Amino acid sequence: MRSALVLGGAACAWDDLAKAREFGPFDATIAINDMLAHYQGEIDFAVSLHPEKYHLWMSDRDSKGLARPKKFVAHAGNTQEGRNAAFPVDIVTDYRWPGMNASGSSGLFAVKVALEHGFDRIILCGVPMDGKQSHFFDNTPWTEVQSFTEAWGIARPFIAEFTRSMSGKTRDWLGVPSLEWLGR
Repeated sequence: MRSALVLGGAACAWDDLAKAREFGPFDATIAINDMLAHYQGEIDFAVSLHPEKYHLWMSDRDSKGLARPKKFVAHAGNTQEGRNAAFPVDIVTDYRWPGMNASGSSGLFAVKVALEHGFDRIILCGVPMDGKQSHFFDNTPWTEVQSFTEAWGIARPFIAEFTRSMSGKTRDWLGVPSLEWLGR
């Protein structure tokens, strides 16, 4: 089994990460959006539905002397017509599963990237999909969450066996990780 942590931007991200690390090491770390600028560890995949912001997050990461992620991922819609010319990406893939006609957030996109790269034990940290949660970098509740929840329901049959969450609604939908589930 190959394991990956997905690091999202909710206020609970740091607590989730600390709890997930109690399970031991992981084979990869996937950071999304603003976590790219703030997570100080090694990042294997940078994933975002907003790759036009990669240059900003990398500028912040560079100013802190942190290593850049090994791979940058974007979805096909953000690499057409030069929209992502400011920052080259290594991997382009669709963010949707069959039946999805809208996004499920960068967190769900990160799960898809992890599965496509052979990770079969994925733990979400800071991806609660709970509108009461703010991002870790501000105190504003994430009011857009409702526009993404339908996609999580559509994706659930594709991800439920392979994905667990440390907090929020994603924990309710997918369950919590355990040593047994991780094969440890």
